[in-house]
Amino acid sequence: MYFLKTSFNGDTNLGLYGFATDKYCLLGFSGKKVKHVLKVPIYPCKILNIDMAGIFVAGNSHGIVINDVVEDYNIKSLQRYFDNILILKTKYTAVGNLIMMNDNGAIISPLIKKHRKEIEEFFGISCAVSTIAKQKIVGNLGIATNKGCLLHPKVRAKEKEIIEKILTVSCDIGTVNFGSMYPGAGLLVNSNGFVTSEKTSGPEMGRITEALGFL
Repeated sequence: MYFLKTSFNGDTNLGLYGFATDKYCLLGFSGKKVKHVLKVPIYPCKILNIDMAGIFVAGNSHGIVINDVVEDYNIKSLQRYFDNILILKTKYTAVGNLIMMNDNGAIISPLIKKHRKEIEEFFGISCAVSTIAKQKIVGNLGIATNKGCLLHPKVRAKEKEIIEKILTVSCDIGTVNFGSMYPGAGLLVNSNGFVTSEKTSGPEMGRITEALGFL
Protein backbone atom coordinates (compact mmCIF):
# COMPACT_ATOMS: atom_id res chain seq x y z
CA MET A 1 0.00 0.00 0.00
CA TYR A 2 1.39 3.41 -0.94
CA PHE A 3 -1.08 5.66 0.87
CA LEU A 4 -2.78 6.04 4.23
CA LYS A 5 -5.77 8.15 5.24
CA THR A 6 -5.63 9.29 8.84
CA SER A 7 -5.55 12.36 11.08
CA PHE A 8 -3.23 13.57 13.81
CA ASN A 9 -5.06 14.49 17.00
CA GLY A 10 -8.16 15.02 14.87
CA ASP A 11 -6.32 17.52 12.67
CA THR A 12 -6.34 17.11 8.88
CA ASN A 13 -3.28 19.34 8.31
CA LEU A 14 -0.79 16.51 8.54
CA GLY A 15 2.09 18.39 6.94
CA LEU A 16 2.24 20.83 9.83
CA TYR A 17 3.34 17.97 12.09
CA GLY A 18 6.38 16.98 10.08
CA PHE A 19 7.81 16.07 6.71
CA ALA A 20 9.20 12.99 4.98
CA THR A 21 12.18 12.29 2.76
CA ASP A 22 13.44 9.12 1.11
CA LYS A 23 15.63 8.45 4.18
CA TYR A 24 13.51 9.49 7.19
CA CYS A 25 10.34 11.13 8.43
CA LEU A 26 10.51 13.83 11.10
CA LEU A 27 7.35 14.09 13.20
CA GLY A 28 6.31 15.76 16.42
CA PHE A 29 5.38 12.32 17.84
CA SER A 30 6.10 8.63 17.23
CA GLY A 31 3.82 8.26 14.18
CA LYS A 32 4.10 4.48 13.99
CA LYS A 33 1.08 4.12 11.72
CA VAL A 34 2.72 6.07 8.88
CA LYS A 35 5.93 4.04 8.81
CA HIS A 36 4.43 1.19 6.77
CA VAL A 37 3.49 3.61 4.00
CA LEU A 38 6.55 5.86 3.90
CA LYS A 39 8.94 2.93 4.54
CA VAL A 40 11.54 5.05 6.37
CA PRO A 41 12.50 5.51 10.04
CA ILE A 42 10.31 7.91 12.03
CA TYR A 43 12.23 10.49 14.06
CA PRO A 44 9.91 11.86 16.79
CA CYS A 45 10.80 15.35 17.96
CA LYS A 46 8.73 18.11 19.51
CA ILE A 47 9.80 21.61 18.50
CA LEU A 48 9.38 24.40 21.07
CA ASN A 49 7.39 21.84 23.10
CA ILE A 50 4.65 21.41 20.49
CA ASP A 51 3.91 18.56 18.09
CA MET A 52 3.95 20.63 14.90
CA ALA A 53 7.55 20.02 13.86
CA GLY A 54 6.74 20.60 10.19
CA ILE A 55 6.19 24.30 10.83
CA PHE A 56 9.69 24.82 12.19
CA VAL A 57 11.94 22.41 10.28
CA ALA A 58 12.59 21.78 6.58
CA GLY A 59 14.99 19.34 4.99
CA ASN A 60 15.80 16.63 2.51
CA SER A 61 17.64 13.31 2.64
CA HIS A 62 20.94 15.08 3.34
CA GLY A 63 20.06 17.25 6.32
CA ILE A 64 17.70 19.76 7.92
CA VAL A 65 17.41 23.52 8.36
CA ILE A 66 16.05 25.34 11.40
CA ASN A 67 15.89 28.82 12.89
CA ASP A 68 18.48 29.78 15.53
CA VAL A 69 15.78 30.30 18.18
CA VAL A 70 14.56 26.75 17.62
CA GLU A 71 18.14 25.55 17.92
CA ASP A 72 18.43 26.95 21.44
CA TYR A 73 15.55 24.75 22.60
CA ASN A 74 15.86 21.66 20.45
CA ILE A 75 19.39 21.17 19.14
CA LYS A 76 20.20 18.21 21.42
CA SER A 77 17.11 16.24 20.42
CA LEU A 78 17.71 16.95 16.74
CA GLN A 79 21.36 15.94 16.98
CA ARG A 80 20.26 12.46 18.01
CA TYR A 81 19.12 11.96 14.43
CA PHE A 82 21.00 14.45 12.24
CA ASP A 83 24.66 15.23 11.68
CA ASN A 84 23.91 17.94 9.12
CA ILE A 85 21.91 20.80 10.63
CA LEU A 86 21.87 24.26 9.07
CA ILE A 87 20.95 26.99 11.56
CA LEU A 88 19.58 30.16 9.99
CA LYS A 89 19.91 33.42 11.87
CA THR A 90 16.51 34.82 10.96
CA LYS A 91 13.56 36.36 12.76
CA TYR A 92 11.26 33.85 11.05
CA THR A 93 10.92 30.82 13.32
CA ALA A 94 8.54 28.93 11.00
CA VAL A 95 11.23 27.89 8.53
CA GLY A 96 9.23 24.83 7.48
CA ASN A 97 6.55 27.14 6.07
CA LEU A 98 9.11 29.03 4.00
CA ILE A 99 11.02 26.26 2.19
CA MET A 100 9.96 23.55 -0.27
CA MET A 101 12.69 21.13 -1.23
CA ASN A 102 13.63 17.68 -2.47
CA ASP A 103 17.04 16.08 -2.94
CA ASN A 104 17.61 18.02 -6.16
CA GLY A 105 16.82 21.60 -5.20
CA ALA A 106 15.06 24.08 -2.94
CA ILE A 107 12.50 26.83 -3.42
CA ILE A 108 12.64 29.44 -0.66
CA SER A 109 10.35 32.30 0.28
CA PRO A 110 11.34 35.91 -0.49
CA LEU A 111 11.16 36.39 3.30
CA ILE A 112 14.45 34.48 3.67
CA LYS A 113 16.03 35.36 0.31
CA LYS A 114 19.26 36.55 1.93
CA HIS A 115 19.89 32.92 2.97
CA ARG A 116 19.66 31.53 -0.58
CA LYS A 117 23.39 31.04 -1.09
CA GLU A 118 23.80 29.64 2.44
CA ILE A 119 21.11 27.01 1.85
CA GLU A 120 22.46 26.21 -1.61
CA GLU A 121 26.00 25.63 -0.35
CA PHE A 122 24.97 23.66 2.75
CA PHE A 123 22.80 21.16 0.89
CA GLY A 124 24.85 21.20 -2.33
CA ILE A 125 21.76 21.79 -4.47
CA SER A 126 20.28 24.53 -6.63
CA CYS A 127 18.17 27.05 -4.73
CA ALA A 128 15.80 29.70 -6.06
CA VAL A 129 13.71 32.44 -4.47
CA SER A 130 10.07 32.35 -5.55
CA THR A 131 6.49 32.74 -4.47
CA ILE A 132 3.71 30.26 -5.22
CA ALA A 133 0.39 31.76 -6.30
CA LYS A 134 1.94 35.15 -5.38
CA GLN A 135 2.18 34.01 -1.74
CA LYS A 136 5.31 33.68 0.36
CA ILE A 137 4.58 30.58 2.48
CA VAL A 138 5.94 28.22 -0.16
CA GLY A 139 6.33 25.32 2.27
CA ASN A 140 2.55 25.19 2.69
CA LEU A 141 1.60 25.95 -0.90
CA GLY A 142 3.48 23.07 -2.46
CA ILE A 143 5.08 19.72 -1.70
CA ALA A 144 7.78 17.89 -3.59
CA THR A 145 9.44 14.48 -3.72
CA ASN A 146 12.20 13.22 -5.98
CA LYS A 147 9.49 12.03 -8.37
CA GLY A 148 7.04 14.94 -8.61
CA CYS A 149 5.54 18.08 -7.13
CA LEU A 150 2.01 19.19 -6.23
CA LEU A 151 1.24 22.92 -6.13
CA HIS A 152 -1.48 25.40 -5.17
CA PRO A 153 -4.06 25.56 -7.99
CA LYS A 154 -3.37 29.26 -8.61
CA VAL A 155 0.37 28.89 -9.15
CA ARG A 156 1.55 31.19 -11.94
CA ALA A 157 3.21 29.84 -15.07
CA LYS A 158 6.52 31.58 -14.34
CA GLU A 159 6.56 30.21 -10.77
CA LYS A 160 5.89 26.68 -12.04
CA GLU A 161 8.68 27.03 -14.58
CA ILE A 162 11.17 28.02 -11.88
CA ILE A 163 10.09 25.20 -9.58
CA GLU A 164 10.38 22.52 -12.26
CA LYS A 165 13.82 23.76 -13.28
CA ILE A 166 15.20 23.84 -9.73
CA LEU A 167 13.61 20.65 -8.35
CA THR A 168 14.06 18.80 -11.70
CA VAL A 169 10.62 17.17 -11.51
CA SER A 170 7.30 17.78 -13.23
CA CYS A 171 4.72 19.85 -11.32
CA ASP A 172 0.95 19.64 -11.28
CA ILE A 173 -1.76 21.47 -9.36
CA GLY A 174 -4.20 20.02 -6.85
CA THR A 175 -5.98 20.31 -3.52
CA VAL A 176 -6.25 18.18 -0.38
CA ASN A 177 -8.75 17.80 2.46
CA PHE A 178 -11.75 18.37 0.19
CA GLY A 179 -10.70 21.70 -1.26
CA SER A 180 -7.72 22.98 0.71
CA MET A 181 -5.27 24.72 -1.61
CA TYR A 182 -2.33 24.05 0.71
CA PRO A 183 -0.89 20.65 -0.26
CA GLY A 184 2.26 21.21 1.77
CA ALA A 185 0.20 21.63 4.93
CA GLY A 186 -2.04 18.65 4.16
CA LEU A 187 0.34 15.86 3.17
CA LEU A 188 3.24 13.73 4.34
CA VAL A 189 4.94 12.25 1.29
CA ASN A 190 8.13 10.72 -0.05
CA SER A 191 8.97 8.58 -3.07
CA ASN A 192 7.44 5.50 -1.42
CA GLY A 193 3.97 6.77 -0.50
CA PHE A 194 1.86 9.50 1.03
CA VAL A 195 -0.30 10.13 4.07
CA THR A 196 -3.37 12.37 3.88
CA SER A 197 -6.57 12.91 5.83
CA GLU A 198 -9.88 11.08 5.59
CA LYS A 199 -11.38 14.28 4.13
CA THR A 200 -9.28 14.09 0.97
CA SER A 201 -11.64 13.15 -1.85
CA GLY A 202 -11.29 10.52 -4.57
CA PRO A 203 -10.48 13.05 -7.32
CA GLU A 204 -7.92 14.70 -5.04
CA MET A 205 -6.35 11.30 -4.34
CA GLY A 206 -6.09 10.72 -8.08
CA ARG A 207 -4.35 14.03 -8.66
CA ILE A 208 -1.93 13.45 -5.75
CA THR A 209 -1.12 9.97 -7.04
CA GLU A 210 -0.42 11.22 -10.55
CA ALA A 211 1.46 14.42 -9.65
CA LEU A 212 3.76 12.75 -7.14
CA GLY A 213 4.65 9.83 -9.38
CA PHE A 214 2.78 6.88 -7.92
CA LEU A 215 1.23 5.76 -11.21
